[in-house]
Order: sequence, then structure tokens, then C-alpha cells
Amino acid sequence: MNQHNIRDQWRKDDSKRQESLDIARRCASLTKPWVMPPSGHPQDSKLPEPFSSLAARGVTNLEGRLLLALYPPGMPFFRLRPASVFRHDQSIPVEELQVLQDALYLQELTIMGILDSANTTGNSRHAGFRTRKRAALSQLLITGDVLERLTDDYSMVVYRRDQYVTKRDSAGNVLYHIVKEEIDPLSLKPKLLAACGFDTQSLRQMNASDRLKDIYTMVEWQPEAKTWLIRQECNGNVIVESEEPVTPFFATPFELAPQESYGRGIIETNLGDCSSMNELTMSLLDFAAIASKMLFCIDHNSQVRAEDLAKESGSVINARVQSGQVTDVGMLRADKMQDFQVVAGTRDSIRRDLATVMLMEGETTPRGERVTAYQVSRVASELQGALGGLYGGISDSQQIPLIERLMYQAKRDKILPNLPRDGIEIETLTGISALSKEDDKGRLMQLLQTVAQLGPEAMSKMNMNVLIDLMMRQSGIYEPGLVKSDEQIAAEAQAMQEQQMQQMAQQQMVQSAGKVAEQVGPDMIMQE
Repeated sequence: MNQHNIRDQWRKDDSKRQESLDIARRCASLTKPWVMPPSGHPQDSKLPEPFSSLAARGVTNLEGRLLLALYPPGMPFFRLRPASVFRHDQSIPVEELQVLQDALYLQELTIMGILDSANTTGNSRHAGFRTRKRAALSQLLITGDVLERLTDDYSMVVYRRDQYVTKRDSAGNVLYHIVKEEIDPLSLKPKLLAACGFDTQSLRQMNASDRLKDIYTMVEWQPEAKTWLIRQECNGNVIVESEEPVTPFFATPFELAPQESYGRGIIETNLGDCSSMNELTMSLLDFAAIASKMLFCIDHNSQVRAEDLAKESGSVINARVQSGQVTDVGMLRADKMQDFQVVAGTRDSIRRDLATVMLMEGETTPRGERVTAYQVSRVASELQGALGGLYGGISDSQQIPLIERLMYQAKRDKILPNLPRDGIEIETLTGISALSKEDDKGRLMQLLQTVAQLGPEAMSKMNMNVLIDLMMRQSGIYEPGLVKSDEQIAAEAQAMQEQQMQQMAQQQMVQSAGKVAEQVGPDMIMQE
């Protein structure tokens, strides 16, 4: 692709995906309209207001669940381990593999520390890793697609659906992304500002809002070189061009159909229910407004006047009365209660369906006097099972590409040692993998119980140092000094041995002194 037509390629691809953007905007209007505002929407102006907030609460619930499942706080969400060719090589000493595994575990903690402590500088918005990830998950669930970038300072940038275009092949592999952003040219480095071709003096005299210019970033896969070509264009000039073996851009589709370049979100897959829920809620609110309206109706032959109805309580007015009932004054009533019971029932049915899809336990938990704990537990288990299927594909697109880029940058910045990429395997520890990890811990404890039952001779064959290191890694615990080193154990054993020898020497001295006293005592008596 010609390096001077990134903007033209953006406009061409942007015109082709307008229908996809319209669907995304429709989904956002039913949940969180600010996630994808209407086309041409002025900044800070009024957004569409949905009548039902159930879908928005459902998306918020899914965001929290996915964030906790994919990026649990306080522990790594991935595991580094030696590649299988090394792990199962009988010629490599076990001690060396354990040393390598311990080193990789420290790298895991280092990477997590980089993510948790990464922050922006200058006047940039301060937002942590999980804050950015929650914004990305919101885009993903509502619009079906999200693009993120890991910056050189290890912070995350989330792009809105109308900020980027993506092209994939028929297998769903990314061919390129183009991102369109607005920047202040004066925030660029002097060398890049000069490459843009702007008049610096004129820019300095402008207001900040007038200085904003479009900048286009294209990241394109090079199939022959097996690298990503990254270029930036501003004011028609290419100002940055580099090749990276690992891309800093991460694209995540929620559900990607064949031959499509953008994913479809959970709102689009349930668009009928979300739209019906919104419209039925609007109808019920209209009926409630009519039903709550109080209008008095006075018969045209009645002696009652409008001002009589406004008199204070206890006043006497003239009216036609039969059998103690006023017959010439009535209230306006909406006689459609039967019809709207059907509307309310249909709305409740859709509400339950949406709550089940969005894993809202509070909406799906059975209610009633005879609801058992087993029923509640069963519903909760079903929801947890549905969650596993929900983030199975998301974790593949979100976690491993991020860790690969993080490791590449950390090695480039000399934060991590430069180990060969093909010598390390990355394994996610969320979803089914997390269950597998817990299963490994359970099987390890079961093995120890079985070995203990075989007696001390069987237990003596277990290497306790390796066992403790393995259990700590599986538990995600690292505290320097918590486990004693071999040198500490040897020193303590030597000190204990010396202490025992001193005690034995003291006991021998006491015993020898007693024997001397026994032997000397009678002789002294005979001399006297």
C-alpha cells in the first residue's frame, strides 16, 4: 500500500462500514448511549434516553464479572513456563528446570507490577489498567468490537468504534488497522512536528481547540517479513515508520462471523428483546401516566360547578345524590387494564430472558414462600456456567496478545532478561484454565495424602523444596524470605547441632564433677 494515502484508505474503509456503525449506535442507544453516540452528535449535547435501564444494568453486570474473571486483582492472570521441548527433555537436569520456573514466576510478578503501576504523565488522564479494561469491555459488549493499544509507558488506550477501521481476511486474521485521532501538534516532539509541515509560530498563536489536527496511524501485517509495519500520517506527511515483531494494537471481536471484519456484541445478538423491552416499557409508562391523571367530569345538567370541587374539605355543595352517592360527578378512567396486563406480562417474560442472558442473579433467582436453597444454588450454577462460555473467546483475544507485547517491551527496555520467545509458553489462568489450575492444586493435595498413607519411607522420596515452591506458585503467593533457603536450613541445622553438643558437654561436665565428688568425699572423711 502506498505510504502517502493512509487518510484516503481510512475514508474508503469508513464509508463501507457505516451500516455496522449504525447497528452499534442502535445497540448503544438502548444501553449506554455515550459508548457510541449518534453520527454527527455534538460534544456534550443531550444523548438518547432509553425507557428501560435493564440492558444497561446487565451490561454493567457483565463488565464487572468479566473484569474479575479475566483480570483478577492480586494475582497473575497468566502463567509463564518453559516450552514443552525443554520441560519434557530428560537430558535437562530437574534442578535447572526448577530454577528456570522460579525465574519465570518472578517475571510474572514483574509484569503484573508493570501493569498495575503504569500511569500516564503530564496532563494525560490518569486511569489504571483495570479502569481502561472496563471501558474496553463496555465497548466490546455493546458494539461487538474494540481496539486497544499498549503505549511505550505501559498504559492502555481504548479506541471507540468510529475511531478505527479494521480489515480481516476470510479466516478472521487482521490485515491492518487504521486509527484516526485528534491531537494538539504542539504535544509532538520537535522532530515529528517539523515532519508534519505545520507553521509552529502560527500554531502557538491559536487556541487549543483550534490547534487540533487529525493524525492517522496504520498498523499493517507484512506476510513475508512476519512483522507489523506501523506508520503515522499527519497533514499528508508520514511522520513515523517502524516495524515491530509484536503489535501494540489488540483487536477483540465478541462474535466474529466469517467474511466480516467487525464483531457483533451481546446487545446485537439480543437486539429484538432489548428493543421490545424498551418499547413495552415506554407503553407501560404512557399508560401509567394516563391512569394517574386525575380529571373530574361534571354532568352538563349538574348544579356542581368547577369551583365547588376546589373547596376545602368539609364544605357543602349542591349535587344530585341517589342512595348516598353523587351521580352527576365522576372521575375519568382508562378502561384498558385487561389489555395492559398482557403488555406487562410480555414485558416481564422478556425481562427474565434478558436477565438470564446477562447473568443477573437478582433478576433470575426464584421468588416465593416455598423456594428452596437448592433452587437458588442451581440457578447460580447455571449462570456461572454461562459465564464460562461468555469469556472463552474473549480471553484468547485479550490476554495472550497483551502479555506477548508486554514481554517484548519489557525486554526491549531491559526490565526483563532477553530470553528466547520459543523457549517460553504463555498460559492464561482464567476461565477453563483457571479451573484446571485449581484442579492441579487439588490433585497435588490428594497425592500428598496418598503418599502419607504409605508411610515415612514413601514420604522421604518427596522433594519438599520443590513441593513447597510448586504450591506457592500455584497459590500465586510470593513473599521474599517466607521459605527458607538451603543455606539458611544448613546454618540452622549446624547451629542446632552445636547447641546440642554444648548441652552434651555441659551434662558430661556435671556428671564428671559428681563422680569426682563421690570419689573425693570418703577419702577426705578418712583423713579427718
